[in-house]
Amino acid sequence: MKIRYITTCMLLSILPWAAHATTLEQAMNMVKEKHPKLAMSALDNDAARAQLSSQSSYAYNPELSLEYQDRKLNGGGNSADYYIGISQGIELGGKRGYREEAAQAALQQSKDNTEVLRQQLSIAVARSYVELSLAKQTLDVRIQQSQALKALSAGVKRQLDVGDANILDANLAQSAYITALSAETNARQMHALLQARYQNALGKNISDDTDFVLPQLQLDWQIPENPLVIAKSSRAEMTALKAKVRQFQAKSELADANRFSDPTISLMKGREAGEDLVKLGVSFALPLTNTRKGTYQASLAQAMRSQNELTWFEQRLALDVQTAVFNHAYAMQALKEANRMAQSMNTDHNVKLAKAAFDAGELSLEDLVIHINQALEARLTRLNIIKQGWLARIRLAEVLGHPEYITQGIQS
Repeated sequence: MKIRYITTCMLLSILPWAAHATTLEQAMNMVKEKHPKLAMSALDNDAARAQLSSQSSYAYNPELSLEYQDRKLNGGGNSADYYIGISQGIELGGKRGYREEAAQAALQQSKDNTEVLRQQLSIAVARSYVELSLAKQTLDVRIQQSQALKALSAGVKRQLDVGDANILDANLAQSAYITALSAETNARQMHALLQARYQNALGKNISDDTDFVLPQLQLDWQIPENPLVIAKSSRAEMTALKAKVRQFQAKSELADANRFSDPTISLMKGREAGEDLVKLGVSFALPLTNTRKGTYQASLAQAMRSQNELTWFEQRLALDVQTAVFNHAYAMQALKEANRMAQSMNTDHNVKLAKAAFDAGELSLEDLVIHINQALEARLTRLNIIKQGWLARIRLAEVLGHPEYITQGIQS
């Protein structure tokens, strides 16, 4: 008689897993305030403020010159001559205003980039949290599968030793166990990879035994009206690109103004050969060897490129919003169907029925293995559908520029 009692232990090993965990909302709030990348971005903002202070200042400092000479006169004696001069460059053509405008736009772009980073960090940690949580659940299912088939294989082996099973059944059970063990190993490797990815997204190390509870998505959560309008007004990338356009436009205006040299006014007072001397002068640099035309053309090209970059972003954003909205609707519909099927199809009950049929001699060992694998694969399929639903929700929040939509659309 083939082994029957081992199925009881096997069934106990496939009970659902649950444990205490850190919440998704906590992870998102933590990363928005304490991630190391935000400290680096704050330093970028400080540098931009310092640059604004520098560019707002006048371009030229006054220059003071002092000269003294002692010369011999033809008629005999010496003449002690001295000269005191001061000169000042004068900015013309609105150069100072253009410099200040460009620096102000650069500061705004730096601040916007900080907000871009904050949104990206929130999205990245949410995505990593979901993937890690579901990877842990997947690993648990794989462990349950391998443990169940290991127990089955060991039981058949014992029956083979006493002559109650044949070698074909023993080989079948052993092969099923090895296959499940390989799948468990792959799941462990994926879990370790995603754990490292989550730590990187969170910006801090976590203990290996930290578990995560993934809330249920609210499937009837309504997307706000006019999602494209929301995206255009909320995406920090959009405001950062607009600031970049203003920055390069101001730089091109400055390069155009720099094609004309600024004058330098100088005043000198001195005493030479016993006579007082006063001299007033104005000097210009002649744009003969360097017209600065190339610098202006380069700045103009950069300004045009930044404007094209903004236009291209707006075009891509419209497509991204449309795709994200459609994918979200499809994912929520698939998740609704998966939940409905899960309620009507009790995998634990199906395994029990298969065990009863096996005990009654109505089901072969091969069919029992198939039923075990099918029951656990059904769980894995549902976990994958849940994952796709979460990723669709996260992507929608990312495209719309509102990471908080992720936690708004969950069941409390």
